[in-house]
Amino acid sequence: MKNDADSGLTLREAGLDDVKDIVRIHRLSRATAMPWLPVVHSAEEDLWFFTNRVLPMQNVHVACLDDTVVGFAAHHDGWLNHLYIAAGHWRQGVGHMLLSQAQSANDSLQLWTFAENLVAQVFYDRAGFQVVDRTDGRRNEEKTPDLRMEWHRAFTQASL
Repeated sequence: MKNDADSGLTLREAGLDDVKDIVRIHRLSRATAMPWLPVVHSAEEDLWFFTNRVLPMQNVHVACLDDTVVGFAAHHDGWLNHLYIAAGHWRQGVGHMLLSQAQSANDSLQLWTFAENLVAQVFYDRAGFQVVDRTDGRRNEEKTPDLRMEWHRAFTQASL
């Protein structure tokens, strides 16, 4: 468990007891940050997906403030698949803490983000990610233009 004593944030591996908080954060964060994004799954489908696919098959960490889950990240095989923060906790270091954990566990990471999500792009750019591909969205569920970003530890260390 990582701890940021100044902010009161702790980081720990997620368990099945966290799945309802994870789904709540996932759905509300997407709706708040990306109101233009089509919703293609019900809350029940998201609950099934995170319970049966994400938690058992990926490295999932939650960020907690006291005993409240305020964000989560999931990565697997060099892909950052999810990083969501509860809207009331944006710009407080939660995303940085979760992303740093994923970066420390990988020599490189890739991710997809929507082209219209400029806030995410700036966040990842500041963490050393670079845009390597852009699509028209035909291959994602939301049918919304997106882009692939990559981060490599070697590139980050070389720029220091």
